[in-house]
Amino acid sequence: MTLYINPNDPNLKDKVESLKPTTGYCIFIDIAGSTEMKSYDINSWIILMHNTFSNIKSFLSPLPPLKIIGDEIMFYISDEVLKKKGHTPLTIFAELASIAREEEELYKDVRVGAAYCTQAYNIAFTPGAADYYGKDIDLAARLLSKAESQEIVVNEPFFKKVKSDYESIGNKDQFTEVNEVIGPYFEYFKGFNHDLAIYKLPKI
Repeated sequence: MTLYINPNDPNLKDKVESLKPTTGYCIFIDIAGSTEMKSYDINSWIILMHNTFSNIKSFLSPLPPLKIIGDEIMFYISDEVLKKKGHTPLTIFAELASIAREEEELYKDVRVGAAYCTQAYNIAFTPGAADYYGKDIDLAARLLSKAESQEIVVNEPFFKKVKSDYESIGNKDQFTEVNEVIGPYFEYFKGFNHDLAIYKLPKI
């Protein structure tokens, strides 16, 4: 349940101190070239945005997006929800690969940044809202900045979970994109005190 940070709540301090992280997967998917796209006729770019967001949501169904921020769509999929919905890290990665590598002209190209989070907290600063904050949420957003159009960039914990799932299955031929991932390579991100290992699924 989301904790609303209400300064008028006399029990807020105790609630915050007892707050535990919600482990899971933070995913940002950005429409590539979206500013240039808005030079088109307004009907054209609105339809493209709608189609692109609808395509993303259809691949990741029944995992609903947390929110849309301008030209980005954000998902936070807790470990609990992932299990309940019958998904695995591997199936999530495969679905992200399908989204990133979509060639249909009805959709705009996208880029993806994603992190497995151990430091993410289900809190909100607006009543009735659902949101997540924490250093790993910031990392997922910054991983997005390392992805080019039609690429996916993930942190090492995410890829290790994907690889572990992949090694345990018999139908590896259905998940060939796992062996196309390059990395680890190391990047510095502002706010982190050491370089972080990241992995990339490049565009075809």
